[in-house]
Amino acid sequence: MKKIMLGTIIGVATSLWSCTQSTESNNIPNGIDHVIVIGVDGMSPNGIQKANTPTLDTMIANGASTMYARSVLPSSSSSNWASMIMGADTEQHGVTSNGWEITDHVLPTMVATKNGRFPTIFTLLRDQKPKSHIGAIYDWDGFGRLFDKEEVDFDIDGDHEDGTIKDVISYLEKHQPDFTFVHLDHVDHAGHSMGHGSSEYYKSVEKADLLISKVIEATKKNGMYNKTLFIVSADHGGLGYGHGGESLAEVEIPFVMFGAGIKKGYAIEETVYQYDNAATVAYAFGLETPQAWIGRPVKGAFIGNPKPTLRYQRVEQTVAPKILPDMGYFEASGGVYKADSVAVVMQNPSNKGEVRFVINQKEISFENSTVYKDTFYIKQTSLIKAAVFEKGMQKSKLTLGNFRIAPKDKENPVKYQIYYGQKLEKLPDFNSLSVIKEGATLNFSHKNVIKEGIKSEQVAIVYQSYLQIDKPGKYHFFTNSDDGSKLYVNNRLIVDNDGDHGVQERSGSIELTKGKHLIKVEFFNGGGGYHLDVKYKGNEVLKQIIPIDKLHLTK
Repeated sequence: MKKIMLGTIIGVATSLWSCTQSTESNNIPNGIDHVIVIGVDGMSPNGIQKANTPTLDTMIANGASTMYARSVLPSSSSSNWASMIMGADTEQHGVTSNGWEITDHVLPTMVATKNGRFPTIFTLLRDQKPKSHIGAIYDWDGFGRLFDKEEVDFDIDGDHEDGTIKDVISYLEKHQPDFTFVHLDHVDHAGHSMGHGSSEYYKSVEKADLLISKVIEATKKNGMYNKTLFIVSADHGGLGYGHGGESLAEVEIPFVMFGAGIKKGYAIEETVYQYDNAATVAYAFGLETPQAWIGRPVKGAFIGNPKPTLRYQRVEQTVAPKILPDMGYFEASGGVYKADSVAVVMQNPSNKGEVRFVINQKEISFENSTVYKDTFYIKQTSLIKAAVFEKGMQKSKLTLGNFRIAPKDKENPVKYQIYYGQKLEKLPDFNSLSVIKEGATLNFSHKNVIKEGIKSEQVAIVYQSYLQIDKPGKYHFFTNSDDGSKLYVNNRLIVDNDGDHGVQERSGSIELTKGKHLIKVEFFNGGGGYHLDVKYKGNEVLKQIIPIDKLHLTK
C-alpha cells in the first residue's frame, strides 16, 4: 500500500513539475529575433531629462522605462559593465574595481567557464544557441577584457563614438546578428572633463541620442526593426567630475526597453538593478540562466505579462536641507575657519515641512532636535546634522555640517609634499620621486594644495601632522578619496584605500593613548576628478573630518 501511494505521489509530482517546466518554457516573449543593447557610459537619468533627446523620448513614450534603475557598487565602469553582461554583482563575478584584470585581481570569481571567466550573456547564447551571431562593439577598450573573445563572432574596439557607431551599422547591415552589444564612451568623458550637469555634458547626451537613432535607422533599412528589442542603459551616473561613490547621482541609471515584444508607455515600477540587464536579454531569447546569476528579467515590460503587484513601493524622498557654506559634492558642508565664531545658515529647497537640527549628537530625531528659524553662530568645532521633518517624521536624507574652528593665530598644522608621477594607477614609491612643492596647509585635503600652478593629474601628495588624543581608547580612521590613499598612525598602516577608483571610503582602527600621535596620509590622482578627506571617531568623538584644533605641526 505504501509503495502504491508513493508511486502515485511521484507520478503526480512529476506531472506537476513537467507542467511547470512547460509553462515556463512557453512564457518566452514572441516576435523577438534580435536584441541590441546600447550602453552609454556615464549617462545619468538627469542627462536624459535635461538634454534634448528626441530619440530616447520616443523610445520611452512607445516602450518601457525607468529612471530609477541602480548600478552596483562601486559605481565605477569595470564593475558595472561586468554586472551588465554577467547578470551578477561584484561579490559574485569579482570585478571589484577598474584595476581588475583576468590575471590580476583581489576577489576570485565564484564560478567560471572553461576559460576561467564568470559566465556572461555571450556565454549563454554561445552555449544554448550556438548558431547565434553575436557582436560586441565598444568605444572603451577596457570593456573588451571583461568577456571571452571566443564567445562572440564580431569583436571590435571602435574609434571613438562616431567610428563605433559606423562599425555597428556596418555590422548590422552585413550580418543581421541575433545579439549586439554596443558601448559608447563619450558621455563619460564629458562628465570627467567638464562636469556632470554642465552644458557640455548635456550636449554629449544629445549626441548619444543622435547615435542611437542611427542604429535604429540601420535596423529599419535592413529589415531587422520589427523583430528587434532595443535596450538602452548606462553603467553609472556621476557627481561633479567623477563617480564611484554611493550617492544617487552616481548610482541611479536609466533603463529603457523599446521595440519588439515590449509594451508601449509602460512605466517600470519594479526595482531594476544593473545585473537585471543580462537576465532580461536571456529572457527575451528564452535562455536558461545559471544559478550563479542573481539578475531577474524585467518581465512586466513584455507584452502579455501582467504588471507585478508590489507590496513595497519606491520611496519618494523630500529634498534634503542645505547647510551653508556648501563645500562641494563629496564633503560635508561647513569648512575650516580661524575665527572667534562662524555663522550657520540653513535652507529648505522644497519648502516642505520644517528643518530640524542637532549639534554634536549621534542621532537626530523629532524629540531631540531643534527647529531652524534663522542664522545662528557657533564658537567651537561642531558637527551639525539636519533633516526635513513632516508631522513628526523625518522625510529627507540627513545633511551634515562639519565646522572646524581654531583660534586666529593657529598655525597651519599639516605639512605636505607634492610629487609628479606617470601613469599612476596606485600610490607610487615616493623615494623614487622628487618633491615638486612643499608647505603647510589647514587639513588633510586636496583643497588648498592642488591649485593654480599644480597639476591635478598624475600627482601624488604626502601629508603629515600630529593628532591630539584627549581620551585613550580605540579610534577609527577613514579616508574618502578619488583616486587612492593610505593612512598611517605612528608609521603603522591603518587604512588602505589605494588604487584607481572613484570616491570611496575605507577605514581601519587602532588603540591610542592620551597625547599626540603622528598621522601620515598618502594620496594620488591619476586622472579625471579627484577628492580627499580624512575622518576619525573614537572615545566620545563622533565621526567627523579631523578638526584643525586637534592637529599640530610638531609633537
